[in-house]
Amino acid sequence: MSFERLHKRLFYIVNFVLLVFLVSACTMNAPVQEMSNARQSIQAAKDANAEKLAANLLSEAQQRLRSAIRELDAGEYENARILALEAKYLALKARQLAVNNKAN
Repeated sequence: MSFERLHKRLFYIVNFVLLVFLVSACTMNAPVQEMSNARQSIQAAKDANAEKLAANLLSEAQQRLRSAIRELDAGEYENARILALEAKYLALKARQLAVNNKAN
């Protein structure tokens, strides 16, 4: 194998490794927006009186957010993202249940 072919192959391998590294680094960003959305959804549920009208759902949402914070602190960003999304969903459900119960 000639030096030029070896050099070219090495160049492609290094670029491929760098590309893989960059792509993986992009997907490992902290879930800042998801955490913020979960907090805001929990606050909206509290504002709708979910602490009394949908206590179980709100409590579960808060527990998921606490778990997300622990995962975030441990550097487990994907787990934190999933937990934050679950917390948001549960908080939105709690808010809706509270609004429905208030209307009845």
